[in-house]
Amino acid sequence: MVEQRNALTRRNASDSASATVVALPKSAEKVDRELVERAVSHIRDELAKTVTRGMDEVGRYLLQTFYDDDPELYFSASPNKHASLRLLIERCESMDFPVSRTFLANALRMAAVSKDLPRAATFRRLPSSHRVELLRLKAPENVERLASKAISQKLSVQKLRALIQKEVERDSAGSGRGRKRTPQALRAIEACLRALRDEETGKLLVRRSDVDEMTEEQLARAQTALASLEKRVVDLRRLLS
Repeated sequence: MVEQRNALTRRNASDSASATVVALPKSAEKVDRELVERAVSHIRDELAKTVTRGMDEVGRYLLQTFYDDDPELYFSASPNKHASLRLLIERCESMDFPVSRTFLANALRMAAVSKDLPRAATFRRLPSSHRVELLRLKAPENVERLASKAISQKLSVQKLRALIQKEVERDSAGSGRGRKRTPQALRAIEACLRALRDEETGKLLVRRSDVDEMTEEQLARAQTALASLEKRVVDLRRLLS
């Protein structure tokens, strides 16, 4: 009996000694507001990078796969009229495809809007939460203008949303109707422009080094095609005048 009590005493003493070794960080005992702010900033930045990168990649994939990487095709009709895309949307939020329909729609629209913006656009520097709000705007120049304002004034999502709402209401009042379907002629002209324009600089995509790499046969074909293109431009100008 005495031995059992001695053993129990030694065990309790050992447990007590072990308990005194454990020392929690100072922030566990006293609030460290600076530490919390650093944690908020770090986690927010990591999540923003992950979400933004994922939305960009998914959107580019959807635009290329379902609309031949052509924003005008996307804007020309409702996604509900695209049989295959509609089936994909119906699979959303299922066990084998746990993606929200809202995320999918926002990613696709963001890819279409971004396609007409230069790579250095301010819009691309915003977190996904702000960019999603800007998707409500139609004109790329308005998107970029409010994106710049959001960064320069460090606008919250709520304040940016309020500015966008004013833009939308003003546009609706001016037009008196919703978005019109883009005519085929305009789509064709803008598609030609995109094919020849460097998205980053806005200048001609073809450079002198590209021409120097062409063989004589290829150069002759290019000149023939250019002559035909010039004739088409003349025809278009005559139709538009």
